[in-house]
Amino acid sequence: MKMESVESPSFSRYGRIWSHLDASEAIAKAKAILPETDRVAYQASVSELEEPSAFNDAVQSQIYGGMPVEVGWCYGHNLQLRGVEYHKGIEVLVCITDLVLLLGHRDDIVFGDEIRYDMANVVAFYAPAGSVVELFPSSLHMAPVHTTKGGSFANLVILPKGTNTPMEMPIEKLGEARLFSRTNSWVIVHVDATPMIERGLYPGAIGEPVVVNPI
Repeated sequence: MKMESVESPSFSRYGRIWSHLDASEAIAKAKAILPETDRVAYQASVSELEEPSAFNDAVQSQIYGGMPVEVGWCYGHNLQLRGVEYHKGIEVLVCITDLVLLLGHRDDIVFGDEIRYDMANVVAFYAPAGSVVELFPSSLHMAPVHTTKGGSFANLVILPKGTNTPMEMPIEKLGEARLFSRTNSWVIVHVDATPMIERGLYPGAIGEPVVVNPI
């Protein structure tokens, strides 16, 4: 798989970089409290990361236009993509480490009697530590992957408040709602991803699962 940089023109289909925002203090704070794990871990809201700061204020005002947001993180060890998700709102990633984003586009999902997404459409973008990356609502994504053998990845995840939290109201799973996972989250997993399917996620991603070989 060809890999490009989030600085490349081709990334403009999926998101953009906020190069003038300085995330150094937010990254330092996250590094000081980042737990260890041997898997991929995600937490939608971390109170220590949501404390008032110049960076959080800038993200909420300049990127989200004053909307309430949650600040969480995703971290651990990952070298593959076995499904994709999207939200109806932008997502901001702050790269604590170098990482690779595996992205698709919602236009490539085929909706019909069955819902299908071909994993051959996934593209890879390298994002260096310190990057502040906005992903558009049309961008399909999941956990990033790490870049070095035996390494790990970590990034802050900033989303509209309530995203990826349990949904209280019942959802009739018709049409696009068949992909509904949690609040403001739609997920499609690989047809061979049995553990994810057993958790109730929709099996519609076809083709070879994406595996990245670190250097």
